[in-house]
Amino acid sequence: MLRYLQILEKGIIFILIGIITIILLFATADVVITVVQKFFTPPYFVQAENLMELFSVFLVILIGIELLETIKAFLKENMVHVEIVVLVAIIAIARKVIIWDSAKQPNGDLIPYAIMLLGLAITYLIIKQSDSKSIFPWKRRSKMGGPKGNAMQKQER
Repeated sequence: MLRYLQILEKGIIFILIGIITIILLFATADVVITVVQKFFTPPYFVQAENLMELFSVFLVILIGIELLETIKAFLKENMVHVEIVVLVAIIAIARKVIIWDSAKQPNGDLIPYAIMLLGLAITYLIIKQSDSKSIFPWKRRSKMGGPKGNAMQKQER
């Protein structure tokens, strides 16, 4: 029974990879077509609105690529990499902030996004810290077991 569930899970993952890949291909083709059309017709990307739309689509494609990486990592190692998920969330919120139209929306509405970004940045820092044991290079342990730059290492130099 467990084996059948694992086969079903792998099948669903392959279907998701196929769907995301198709979506990314169409989105990339759409961006290329849009860039070519805007390049040859006035106002030639001069207006900020045109650039913001384009940047928004670029970031959506980037989010899709990161989601694809998450699914591939799950397929290979059968576990979700929290670091990738946090990066996807950071990119998604950053996209929202980057395309923010302050003429249509009050800037005070950005505060929740700033709090979420700060929380995600702290989370990412904690994840990276747990990977390397310390975020501060001068506090990392060397292979010898002591802090970098200890007396034995200085003698070897």
